[in-house]
Amino acid sequence: MELRQLNATYVPEEDRILLRASFGADDDLQEIRAWLTRRLVKTLWPGMMQALETQVALDRPQVAHASTEIVSMEHEATVTDLRTRGKFDQPFSAENHRLPLGEQPIVLITTQIALEPQQAPRLQFTSARNGSFEFALNPAMLHGLCILLQESVAQADWDMALRLPGDAAILWDEDPELAGSPQRLLN
Repeated sequence: MELRQLNATYVPEEDRILLRASFGADDDLQEIRAWLTRRLVKTLWPGMMQALETQVALDRPQVAHASTEIVSMEHEATVTDLRTRGKFDQPFSAENHRLPLGEQPIVLITTQIALEPQQAPRLQFTSARNGSFEFALNPAMLHGLCILLQESVAQADWDMALRLPGDAAILWDEDPELAGSPQRLLN
């Protein structure tokens, strides 16, 4: 099933991130609604970062030694492209979607990421009560999901830093000696 659109929104009343994913052809759109907890995001993020680096090594073994740098460059290029084309500004379209797992979001408890050479990474999410669902994310969608999660976690104020591989930036406010200084990035 083709992934069409992703949306992640922090919902303060639930202290969770609502993940919405739409799938399918124009005449048969489906939507999955799921809650991402802080605990799940805390385990999902390192797995996604490792998957990005590993996918580079699988797809281009000759440059595996530079996978961290390649992931960083690909991320910047993809995000710039997505922002230029307005993909982050389009509202999530929920018209005429079937809801195979129900109208209420399911609470996800685990996630697994499967990688194959020359194929999009596959993310499988599992719920305690409603089974599981899986989708493949092409590189643009995977980098887009990274941005959605970073923005949602920042809104949630969960005291987590979702950084990309090779992100050597140090936030001044993380150093106790520099607390209270204006927030700056050092490379």
